[in-house]
Amino acid sequence: MRVPFVPILPCLFFLTAALSAQPPARPGAAPVTPAYTYPAPLYRMNDVGKSLNLTAEQVANLNKLTDATQARYRDDYAKLGALNDTERFTRTQELNQKYYADWNKGARDVFNDTQRARYQQVNYQYGGFNTFYDPDVQKQLNLTAEQQRNLRTQYDWSNQQLAEINRAGAADATKGARMYRDYWTARQERINKYLTTEQQKAWNQMIGDPYTFQPDFTPRR
Repeated sequence: MRVPFVPILPCLFFLTAALSAQPPARPGAAPVTPAYTYPAPLYRMNDVGKSLNLTAEQVANLNKLTDATQARYRDDYAKLGALNDTERFTRTQELNQKYYADWNKGARDVFNDTQRARYQQVNYQYGGFNTFYDPDVQKQLNLTAEQQRNLRTQYDWSNQQLAEINRAGAADATKGARMYRDYWTARQERINKYLTTEQQKAWNQMIGDPYTFQPDFTPRR
């Protein structure tokens, strides 16, 4: 069985600054998401929108939806910084699931059926180990209790690696890009070990064709 290499960027919970201090993501590259902010709007990456054949009108409507959804959740995400590590982790997962549910509900009126299905696949890929916290995904993959207990270790490893890549890339983009590629190789190996053969088959069906995201180490003003 072929398990595809998925060179994608998950929700990067880099321990940087609070939500209010973050500038908007620069279109065209995978956004670097800080610790306490909303899930990344993947359609704003130029190549994602192009691959989905989004029209200018669709992008405008998705921008309105994203801005409105972020506004509703702004205070909730800002409060995460006041929680301890355990509480913050649990609350972040809850908020992300609610945010995605609300955003996806609104996006149904913007995407066509093909776009909606592919966007979900790309979103699963983008999430990486974080995707496995989604109750629906856990059910589809039939994750065992032991796998769910061990998931936090994989999640923490992923975030630690990405934080190191972010720091390195800020000083040397070439080095950061090299570390980034190495990270995805290691992450795919971990996913293959984490999932059983049957789960890998189900996961590959859920994510569809691998989509390549690029990191963005450009300083933001």
